[in-house]
Amino acid sequence: MHILSVNHNELDFKTIEEEIYKTVCKVACGIMKDILEKIDLMLLAKRDTEKYRNKGFRRTCIHTIMGEVEYERRIYQTEDNDGKSMHVYLLDQYLKKETIGHVSSNLAEKIVENVLEQSYRKSAKNIESMCHSSLSHTAVWNVVQELGERLEERETRLIDQYNKGNVNGKREVDVLFQEADGVWINMQGLDRPKSGKSKKKEMKMAKFYEGWEKRGNQKNAYLTHNRTIIASFDNARDFKKLSDATIAENYNVDEIKYRIINGDGDPWIKRGIGEEGVHYQLDPFHRARAVVRAVPKKAQVKKLNNMFDKGKIDEAMEYLKELMIEYVEDEKVRERLHKLYNYLANNYNGLIPYRLRNISLPKPPEGVVYRNMGTMESSVCDVIKLRMKGRKMSWTKSGANSLGKLLALRASGNLYETLDSLFDDTITDDKLVEVVEQVVQLSAAEVNKKPKDSGIYPIKKAPMPFEGQPMTFGRKAIRDLTKNRVELILR
Repeated sequence: MHILSVNHNELDFKTIEEEIYKTVCKVACGIMKDILEKIDLMLLAKRDTEKYRNKGFRRTCIHTIMGEVEYERRIYQTEDNDGKSMHVYLLDQYLKKETIGHVSSNLAEKIVENVLEQSYRKSAKNIESMCHSSLSHTAVWNVVQELGERLEERETRLIDQYNKGNVNGKREVDVLFQEADGVWINMQGLDRPKSGKSKKKEMKMAKFYEGWEKRGNQKNAYLTHNRTIIASFDNARDFKKLSDATIAENYNVDEIKYRIINGDGDPWIKRGIGEEGVHYQLDPFHRARAVVRAVPKKAQVKKLNNMFDKGKIDEAMEYLKELMIEYVEDEKVRERLHKLYNYLANNYNGLIPYRLRNISLPKPPEGVVYRNMGTMESSVCDVIKLRMKGRKMSWTKSGANSLGKLLALRASGNLYETLDSLFDDTITDDKLVEVVEQVVQLSAAEVNKKPKDSGIYPIKKAPMPFEGQPMTFGRKAIRDLTKNRVELILR
């Protein structure tokens, strides 16, 4: 049948493929429905009848990668540890139902994959075409928000455990490299800064890695080895706590002998520099950019940056003073040079690249090398800017925070592993009380209670039409109409 249609140009391969895919997904949804309801029936037979009292069916719908699956499951009345009445779904408990609202974990992963690359509206359209689940862009946004909130809760618990001394990772390294920078994001609505003309807020981003490794067979191309990236709108103090807790989660901090920190000189980046074994250097990119913006001639720029690159700091600062004297008559250039001098003076201890200092770093692991630092600007662009800046985009603080954390997880290579942990519904003792409080509390009377205005009316039945039933104004009008019509016919 289809072959004849194709030969007559009534169908094409694309249409056949789409129709078969829709049919297969529809059949799969039906199979999923049957399996879920049969498992629910099995749980009904095997349950502890004294503990769980069947209170009937409740219809629900879940969006999956196959489409929307509608099914019925039984609700049971039981009691919590305090003897308080509560209602549960044994099917959800049995399957450890992993959902974000009415979205399955597999579909949530597909949503995240799309959102990390394109807008929420385009993501919703892609999901509808691929998975036959009709989700609005708001529903897609809600999924990302829920995941972002769970990530924040996870980070809060991690910091709390770190403060108690209960966090210590297993990985052991002698040297750990740390870089940090900020990216300014356009905000919208109430999240815009109240003071000043700027409509932006700074999202902080940090990167930890163990060194560099070659990229494939390319001779001079390198990648950071075992990198971990975090991003947040936290203030400086809280972001420092998150950074320390994240490092402690992955590494045995007692075995780290040297920490090399690279940053643009912002105070929040330089927190903790005085600790033992911590060495700070000013980011070469930001230092060179500051020189280019302040020094008027290219030859002077090249000379000054070469001095800094070779570690001739005092000589470079003296040359900068000479330039300030040379351009004393030019007010704009003089102000730029003064600003540059103050910037470099405030970061004087970080001007010498770490490789030119008297730091006896241990030999790197096999396949790893130690190179000049300065990868953060590129990382900020790849991780955050390409998705969240430009194209007239603006964000709420919570929306940007959630998406930023997911982008950082993807760049770290831990996205799917972390999502799996967020979907895990295993309840720990410390969360049991919180979960019980969130359960919908219904009494037996409320479960079976009918709404006051249900809009359900019984069907009136009679042996003959309009006979043997109470007379209403409508029935009376219809009888009068038919009576008059019969009289006319008889005449």
